[in-house]
Amino acid sequence: MRIRPGIAELMAVASVVAAVTALPSAASAAEVAEVAEVATRAAGVGPPCVREDLRLPAGAWQRITVMHADPSGRFQIAHGTDTSWREHLIRWDAGVPTNLGPPTGSPTDVNEQGDFVGNTSSEDGLYRSTAWRYSAGQVTALPGLPGSVQTIASAIAGDGTVVGWVRFADGQPTAVTWAADNSVRVLPGSGDSRAIDVDVDGTVIGYLSEKPVRWAPNAQPELLPGYAPGPDTTWALTGISAGVVVGQEYTGSRQLVLAWAPRTAPVLLAEGAVAHAVNARGSVAYEQTYENQQWLRQDGIDRALPFGPSPYSVADITGLSDDDVAYGNHYSTPVRWICG
Repeated sequence: MRIRPGIAELMAVASVVAAVTALPSAASAAEVAEVAEVATRAAGVGPPCVREDLRLPAGAWQRITVMHADPSGRFQIAHGTDTSWREHLIRWDAGVPTNLGPPTGSPTDVNEQGDFVGNTSSEDGLYRSTAWRYSAGQVTALPGLPGSVQTIASAIAGDGTVVGWVRFADGQPTAVTWAADNSVRVLPGSGDSRAIDVDVDGTVIGYLSEKPVRWAPNAQPELLPGYAPGPDTTWALTGISAGVVVGQEYTGSRQLVLAWAPRTAPVLLAEGAVAHAVNARGSVAYEQTYENQQWLRQDGIDRALPFGPSPYSVADITGLSDDDVAYGNHYSTPVRWICG
């Protein structure tokens, strides 16, 4: 499998290729491809990151699963199941776990203040959810729009802004944000829309009519261009940090991990892989699915996130701090990989 270099290097490659194709003399496609190939020669492989188990709260546990981690690395949240099969919500603060008691639903994100958001499924058989935020020990439901029947929270920013969507009885989703005071605002754009992540400057990413978009603060949605799109192409965005969006593009059997920097074409990070997280320094945690390998792309170098001999060991990445510490799970044990 061919793995590409880091985001900065790839942006430089895009400039090189653009310059070659703009030369007055007619450069052949093969010559352009050769220049691109030289410039994008595979990233080096650095030393593996160091895996550590997270400290567990008191009690006897069947399993604890880290769900999310905040960008500062201070807070992580997890679901736990004790040996009596009771469920608990656990939050780490600077490495110290606290059992917050039975969960009110499934958490989806946590911010630098330790506030987190999530969704609770209805019990009426209609598979509808109610979005909520947890702050200062209190759970507060997030309001919908007039006529909406469902609310979904995807992410929370450091200033308390929550992004997600509401759904109406006809099934149409509409992307929204909730301010720190829980007031709800519709993001601009017509058609089905969903918001999935928010950057520190308030830029939101998501989908509009199934196309990947970003909403800059107080601006209309900007369509994120495809890398090699076809009539059946779909996208799955992972997140945004410091303006860089990462996600997947699926066309036929091709599965491409892409990075979109502001005002640039997307660049290819990896093939046959899935991106799990991006941080403010441009590092990307990703998984080579078929090889059962986890990696951190750091400054153009791939560093392994070790978790045992492949293919018999199982791990997943659920968060990445801005100082390059990845969080996730090895089987039923919560872990972190220190790559800083």
